Amino acid sequence: MLLRLSQLRNAELKDILQRCGWPVSGTKAVMTNEIQAQLHRSKLMTFRRSSSGVLEPAVNQPDEHRILSLDMGIKNMAVCLLKVPRQELFSGEPVIPEILSWQRFSLFDHHNNLNHNCEDKPGGVAQDMDFASASLAPLATALARQLITAHNPTIIAIEKQRYRTMGSAAVQEWTLRVNKLEAMLHAALRVLQEEGVWEQGATHSICPQKTTGYWLGRYGLADGARKGTVTKPLKVKLVRSWLENGHNVVYKKNNPLAADAASLFSEASGQTKTKTGEKLDDLADCLLQGLAIIHWEIGRLKLLEGLE
Repeated sequence: MLLRLSQLRNAELKDILQRCGWPVSGTKAVMTNEIQAQLHRSKLMTFRRSSSGVLEPAVNQPDEHRILSLDMGIKNMAVCLLKVPRQELFSGEPVIPEILSWQRFSLFDHHNNLNHNCEDKPGGVAQDMDFASASLAPLATALARQLITAHNPTIIAIEKQRYRTMGSAAVQEWTLRVNKLEAMLHAALRVLQEEGVWEQGATHSICPQKTTGYWLGRYGLADGARKGTVTKPLKVKLVRSWLENGHNVVYKKNNPLAADAASLFSEASGQTKTKTGEKLDDLADCLLQGLAIIHWEIGRLKLLEGLE
């Protein structure tokens, strides 16, 4: 394997890394080592709690992958649940996952639901949401439990948050809040898995630039497309074209959990918002992230087959 990889040019190694969703950087030796290290690691592998309480790879992997993709936010969080049979990944035929659920919501609403009994209690007063750790912790825990019970995912992909905006030296307060929520969500999911509440699954942190680069690069849209003001409409346009033409992903029109979100893209033709002001880029991002994980796994399997 090492001999075959060493015969490839740098550009070919970078293409392999990008197609599999692995870090694309370093010298030829670094990239070759990265491929070797990642080749046998599946992003769709699930883990279970062992008798000793340690998370270990599940002996029996699920027959159906259920990828729950989250585009992080407090005011605007988007989630997309995709389903794909495990055997389809090995078939060599085009894989077209199905959208089971696709929605956008505000965590402010979840906060209000958690505190809706406050006013009913003697002397109780409903409080506005604050972003202290003690306030975010129950919100993150409740969200983690809801994601597990409502969607029964095998994989949860969480958008990795940035630390700075546009290379600025200052760190915005809103960025800190979302980063804090992201960390708490990862911790809550880990605890639920270690305690056996989430019986089998895995969580991944996905860099949004990697997802964007993969899809825009694949469709020849990456040249000069770096800023969000440029990439957002491109990604929305890409998702809209798939939904209209039935490419890369499908959904059942009699399933409102998926069809309602899909219809927003046709209503807002050529725009990144609907007429009522609903944002489409968050919905597009969580779909693209979930699909990217599936395509990266297919790329890994093809590479593994080619090198054997």
